[in-house]
Amino acid sequence: MTCPHGQVNASDHQHLRQRYSFQKMTEATLDLVKGKRLTSILPKHLAYLVRVYLLGVLGFMIFRVILLLQEFHQLHFLPTDEGIWLVFKAFLMGLRFDTVVMGYLLTLPFLLLALDALAGWNSKLLYRIVFGMVMLGMMATLFIHATDLPFFHHFYTRLSTSVMISTGKGDSGSMLSGMIFQEWRYCWPLIPFFILSWLFYKQNKAMLRNILYQNDKSTVAGNWKWFAVYGALIFFGIWGRFSFQSHLAANTAYSSDYGFINMLGLNPAFTFTQSYVNSKTDAKNVRLMGDGEAVRNMQGYLNIPSAQEFNSPIARQVLFSDSLATRPNVVLVIMESMSAGKMGRYGNSNNLTPFMDSLATQSLTFDSVFTSGIHTFAGVYSTLFSHPVVKRKHPLEKVVPMSGIATTLKDYGYSTIYFTTHDKGFDNVDAFLTANDYDQIVSKDDYPPDRILSALGVPDDYLFEHAIGDLDRLNLKGKPFFAAIMTGSDHGPFIVPKYYKPKQADPILGVVEYVDWSVRKFLTTAAEKPWFDNTLFVFVADHGTSLDKRYDMPLSYLHTPLIFYAPQLLGAPQSLNQLGSQVDVFPTIMGMLKLPYVNNSFGIDLFREQRQFACAYADDKFAVLNSEYMYVARDNGVNSLYRYRTGDVKDYSRALPELTAEMKTYGESVFQTTQWLRHNGKQEPQ
Repeated sequence: MTCPHGQVNASDHQHLRQRYSFQKMTEATLDLVKGKRLTSILPKHLAYLVRVYLLGVLGFMIFRVILLLQEFHQLHFLPTDEGIWLVFKAFLMGLRFDTVVMGYLLTLPFLLLALDALAGWNSKLLYRIVFGMVMLGMMATLFIHATDLPFFHHFYTRLSTSVMISTGKGDSGSMLSGMIFQEWRYCWPLIPFFILSWLFYKQNKAMLRNILYQNDKSTVAGNWKWFAVYGALIFFGIWGRFSFQSHLAANTAYSSDYGFINMLGLNPAFTFTQSYVNSKTDAKNVRLMGDGEAVRNMQGYLNIPSAQEFNSPIARQVLFSDSLATRPNVVLVIMESMSAGKMGRYGNSNNLTPFMDSLATQSLTFDSVFTSGIHTFAGVYSTLFSHPVVKRKHPLEKVVPMSGIATTLKDYGYSTIYFTTHDKGFDNVDAFLTANDYDQIVSKDDYPPDRILSALGVPDDYLFEHAIGDLDRLNLKGKPFFAAIMTGSDHGPFIVPKYYKPKQADPILGVVEYVDWSVRKFLTTAAEKPWFDNTLFVFVADHGTSLDKRYDMPLSYLHTPLIFYAPQLLGAPQSLNQLGSQVDVFPTIMGMLKLPYVNNSFGIDLFREQRQFACAYADDKFAVLNSEYMYVARDNGVNSLYRYRTGDVKDYSRALPELTAEMKTYGESVFQTTQWLRHNGKQEPQ
């Protein structure tokens, strides 16, 4: 802009200088990213590595931003006055973990390029090898980041080897791939993965061209100095800090009271690798405490005298002063992902489960029961055998004899049957249950092909319809029956049959409505059967889902409804609020049937005994709950105590050290004893 006399005034001069300065700064930044400035300062080999590092952490940062946007609703837990600062600190923490990952990824390329530079080879073959190594490493790491997005949303934890825990168990591999590719929520992260991988490939190729055709004027002496400095930086980058006291560990990210903020700062490639190393370290055993101490503690918790008449130290004889006139049938429905948080009874305002809510008011309903894990195999195992799972261990993988509910009832003349919607080999269920006295496993092979809608097999209403037909046939034998029914519709891919129209537009909510409708249809049909009046129906979840992510051990993943329904067998409906666990289902059923048995489990009869604590495992952490507090012990060494009844995110572990220590001891005793019993073949009482 000029003055009326055609002269530039002082103010305009200042604006022009600022604009020119900003333009030069922008050009300098672009040149740095493109490597032009770097190669004028550093040897070309190091300029290449620095640029790869910058591109790598940029890619990781983009995935961190995507994670933040995906979980943006979690920010409402943060205080408004410091929420932005906490997110910013998480990103700074993330840069440290990203640097560790890039340090490992670039170590071998650095050594090869250093050898080339110091030897003066200028080897094109070696450069291409380095190019391939960098590409493979970055693509693998970016794929881990992509996989982490749906994994985190589902399990509310950063990626670990638990993502592979079911792979290879029966027909699990093909079924899992089918579930993934039939559900958009699991596939969309491949879009940023392919985009970033392609962009990185283009940039990496251009950088390789710089190395191939650029003359490096630096001297050998200068190279030594630069490579020594860069080698030190890589070492400290991997170490994670400029201190030799301890290296960067996952617990460093846990610097606030907010689980999402703490986990946002982690790098999934770091957590996945760490969990893999830990799984190899404790592949055979967990080492929470001494076996003898753990067993003695469990005997005390279960009120078992140390002098035992049984082979198992936790086995005890259960007797009843009276008996029932008949032996009722038992239908145990294990409901996929049916968190208590989905029911209106427990505060959900979407009216997703009107029938289940009504059923709970007509039944004996326990409102403070928690599952023993966050995976279906944990729910099946703990519900049917009343033993908890141990971290990163698949309890159904190896067939072992157990004294579960089917074996116990079979001794009383019961027919036993298990129903699933999909392939019976998934999670090795077929082999394990068949070896433990299940007469029949009904699965996808038994259903008409036209009723199979997805990798998860048939929808729930047809599962129940088919089950009723089989129960009719079992009833004709004149024997009581025990049936376990594992539903599947409330799991991705979320497919609702066309003949049911949910009110909710969101398919994840609509499928809950459909499941509720299926249960209504099941019990309405069953009520017309001659065996209905003499049948005890039990409803429990295999696990919940991460609805309320206040804690990094979401309560909605553990809190399950437990409903006992038998209008002609049970007394007046009751709502019971005492603490309970999924492992209590089997002993409580036996108490309702009043059949004497040997209880060689970690469960108790909720009508006759009181539980002090309940515990659950979630891959890289375990929780212990009482009626008010939840203790969380993480593999990274960070332990917390939360007042979960009030939703308080404050850590009370320092304020209540005695309670913290007591809950810690209980959890460690449970899991150590579980492992000892399994390793020593003492799951059977004989």
